[in-house]
Amino acid sequence: MFQAMGTHGPNLSPQASLVLDLLLVATAFLLLARPVKRPLNEVLFMATLVIGVSLIRVVMAPLPNVQPVTVATLLVGAQLGARRGAAFAVLVAMLSNAFLGDGWWTIFQAAAWASIAVLGANLRLLVDSKLHMGRAIAASLFAAVWFDVLVSFSILDGTIGVREFMTYLVNGIPFDLLHMLGNLTFVVWAGAWFTGILEQEPEANDLEFTVVNTHAIDG
Repeated sequence: MFQAMGTHGPNLSPQASLVLDLLLVATAFLLLARPVKRPLNEVLFMATLVIGVSLIRVVMAPLPNVQPVTVATLLVGAQLGARRGAAFAVLVAMLSNAFLGDGWWTIFQAAAWASIAVLGANLRLLVDSKLHMGRAIAASLFAAVWFDVLVSFSILDGTIGVREFMTYLVNGIPFDLLHMLGNLTFVVWAGAWFTGILEQEPEANDLEFTVVNTHAIDG
């Protein structure tokens, strides 16, 4: 299963990577599944979000630990709910790591971003459909540290003790600060704009209401 030790944890064999990707896709599917069939435009909207944010992450990869996905998942969770936010996080982790490098750490990144989406869904970051900047800034700074700590557990392969792990965390503080600075920049610069884009997605109830009214008028 494990081939070697990478920067963020054990590298996976091709077979294990395939199993991991299938597991992530199945997780996203379960999170998005519901009794009522999702409209095509809702599916396309989510796919566009995933591809767009994944591309931004890949392009910004040369900047050390600047993670635009963290703020994106926080806001997607706040606007679209915990389930769709978590599914978004899982798919972005899988797709972007297909270019940046897939490994054991992908599970931890997906789980950390998914938990941040759930956090965003429960913090009331939106007030009267507008982003509450103070709460968003505080949440984005906390999310940076939360993400980095959770992903750090990916290096534990049975050969690293508590002292080595604590040293790893301490050495990572400068990267945590870069992540926090990046999150602060993203949320202040583009948070309101991104939330506005998410707000344009038609809700299922709105679509059903429109369809019912249209049929009533036609009848």
